[in-house]
Amino acid sequence: MSRRTRRSLLAAVGTTLMGALAGCSDRGPFASETSREYDDSALAALPGEIPHIPSTVPVQPTDAHLTSARERIRSLLDGADVSRVPNAVVRQRLVRERKSAREALASTADDHSRVETLEGLTHPRSEAMFVAAGLAAFDNSLTASDIETRRERHHRDANAFLADYAPAGPRDDPLGAFVEHARITDWGRTGARLIEPNTRYEYENTVLHVAELAQHVEWGRAYAADAQQLHTDYTATLDDPRDYEAHFASVATTLTDDVATHATAPDQKTLASDIDRDIADTPGETLLEDLARSRWSAAKTAVERHDAGHAVGAIGPAMRALAADRAFTAARDAVADGAYGVPASVDPIAAERAAAVDGLRGLLDTRPALLARRLAHHVRNPIRNADELADEHTGVVAGRDIYATYAVASQFAAAAPPVVQRVGDLLDG
Repeated sequence: MSRRTRRSLLAAVGTTLMGALAGCSDRGPFASETSREYDDSALAALPGEIPHIPSTVPVQPTDAHLTSARERIRSLLDGADVSRVPNAVVRQRLVRERKSAREALASTADDHSRVETLEGLTHPRSEAMFVAAGLAAFDNSLTASDIETRRERHHRDANAFLADYAPAGPRDDPLGAFVEHARITDWGRTGARLIEPNTRYEYENTVLHVAELAQHVEWGRAYAADAQQLHTDYTATLDDPRDYEAHFASVATTLTDDVATHATAPDQKTLASDIDRDIADTPGETLLEDLARSRWSAAKTAVERHDAGHAVGAIGPAMRALAADRAFTAARDAVADGAYGVPASVDPIAAERAAAVDGLRGLLDTRPALLARRLAHHVRNPIRNADELADEHTGVVAGRDIYATYAVASQFAAAAPPVVQRVGDLLDG
């Protein structure tokens, strides 16, 4: 789809919705009442197909890497006979963790990309460790002190990998290098963070406490080890690589400067101060709050990572903050013009979902595709969340929340393409 065709599609969708959604009279699609019941069956019928988002990583994990992750789970569960634990509470918890880990082995099928499958195996590895560590603690062969020694070792390894990190990549593909390193460093930092000492624990029982400690360490170790292996496999594909550290730092600085003003938590009371209508307890109020919160969270992350010297990690959230800012501005204008009041029926909610799905398709047609796919997750996720609400809940609050969540997706999808194109130009420059 060309830029012009995509813009025409989004503009047509937006014009149709504004015409259908504007106004607050009893005869219009919105009712002035903030308390309204909706047809439960109509709400339940809202969910439908959502476009699949292809992988954002050019170089996927190897088959050997995936096999190793699965074997880690199997080896930890091998011979895990929990029936010998007499305490029913402990035994049942070990059974649940073992069952969850086993089910994950079957559910991480080939319908996902290999990188998604690998990430889906991180928590199951920690669940399997919970079982193995719990049984070892029951046998008095593993203590909390042992886990602390293990935690310190893995934490050192994870931080050493990040400290020595250099974003090298193909000389003719800075964008591909960015998205690859963004995934690797994200996993690496996630792992290091998860391995940090815990301050809150769920269990007082000694066996479960040791199991819990070991689970957190294994979860972080899995992320950190996967990051290191993915980095090894990626760099092995490079011939005469270029060091992109200075280039990525320059891009990160430019984008972070653009969003730094939004890195402070927004005052929710002033979000609609320039709107000449009362939007309290309406989907419009929730829409503005959610977009402002998303903008703040992303901008804050971008600034923090940039200031800490994590240039690669700052670019993604800065891009998201820019898209959320554009979405917020457009949504505020729409709300000021009368949109996103309390709908009188499910029809406007269904129309908003359709706009969100069309917007997601348009975003996925935007170039560069690897950047568009990164932002596309922030459209697909709220659509999926609203679908789950529609499946599970009914009533006035659910109707308003579903509508607002679809609106977050549709507004973000419409705002994202220019941001994708701009960041792509910066990375290619």
